Amino acid sequence: MPKTRLTDPKVRDAKLTEGKSEEVIWDEEVTGFGLRLRGSSKSFVVVYRPPGMGRDASPKRLKLGTPETIPNVKEARRLAKETLGKVAGGADPVAERAEKRAKSTARVTDLMDRYDKYMQRRGHVNRTTILSTLRRGLADYLETDVADLKGWQLSEIVENLEAAGKRGAADDFRARCSTFLNWCAFEARAIDANPLAGYRKGRHTRAEKVAQDTHGRALSDAELAAIWTAAGDASPFGRLVRFLMLTGCRRSEGAGLLRSMVDFDAARIDLPATFTKQARGHTVYIAPAVKALIKACPVDSRNPDLIFAATRTGSRLAGWSKFMDTSAKRPENGALGLVARSGVNFTLHDLRRTFRTGLSRLGVDREIAELALGHARADLESRYNRDDCEAEVKAAFVKWAEHVGKVLAG
Repeated sequence: MPKTRLTDPKVRDAKLTEGKSEEVIWDEEVTGFGLRLRGSSKSFVVVYRPPGMGRDASPKRLKLGTPETIPNVKEARRLAKETLGKVAGGADPVAERAEKRAKSTARVTDLMDRYDKYMQRRGHVNRTTILSTLRRGLADYLETDVADLKGWQLSEIVENLEAAGKRGAADDFRARCSTFLNWCAFEARAIDANPLAGYRKGRHTRAEKVAQDTHGRALSDAELAAIWTAAGDASPFGRLVRFLMLTGCRRSEGAGLLRSMVDFDAARIDLPATFTKQARGHTVYIAPAVKALIKACPVDSRNPDLIFAATRTGSRLAGWSKFMDTSAKRPENGALGLVARSGVNFTLHDLRRTFRTGLSRLGVDREIAELALGHARADLESRYNRDDCEAEVKAAFVKWAEHVGKVLAG
């Protein structure tokens, strides 16, 4: 197409030549400046060859804006001259814009959003917990370019957690942050290297090993009764605690439990492989007490398939530390956490330990107890398939639920 002096009326009336999907009306006043027509859209562009590349180099095209964003041709022509001046000075505006765009999407928070989608595609069961750990730990750096994160800054986060007596949280953050940064390096290609590479978990002292060995416990019958009463059945969390107590499920398994996983006719709950920690299916058999508990859970119209839906949001329960808050020093009108209300110092995982220990105390075969807990191994699975001990596993769940009922009855 021959060149013409672009004017506002010409820009307004410009139309694609029939049969073409795209063309450029070049300006005769400024070489390389033109109006691109593509479909029904119009945009001002400037074309140049990269500095120092000669005429053999492929030209680059930079979009300056549209007639809606640039007030008139005069301003567009000025921007084109300015861009070409930068090129003459050795700059490459297209490359600079691409670098700026890449940098704007390389913020820690943006990469976390991409990481979340990546984990969702891969079927990560704990992606919500992982993202929560990362966002909480990196709260001061969410707007930072990930390439600007320094190893000493991340080390300081870990050290602060350890100094606050949160050794487990420190180890958890270190591991999950390092995995995230590996993804940033090898999948997202947003950084050249993981700044946490080589930063290993420190060895435990003898005192820490002793504390670790004694961490967690099986609860007594009196403690179970106190927790059951304090949990109550008026809230989703209270009902979840009672469910965990009766089934030995993990916290995440109970919190995400769906009605579509429950088969009352077969008296079983089938947790899919993508749902459990060990990435394999697990069956929980429904004792009468568990059936009554689930039946009593109201259906939330915002998320009707979720059994223990949060009252405020209708989504999965979260904020476990607040639910379990050990403090008994709140105002009288404040809501005490379950530990303070029950008077029992315990964790939700202790309910799982209690379930497993309780089965042994009730005379349940060790291998059957392991299957009931979902600790499947190759040797156990082979026996399960060969001997068809489904009835024994189901009986173990019923036996434990009946024991809890007797404890509650006094």
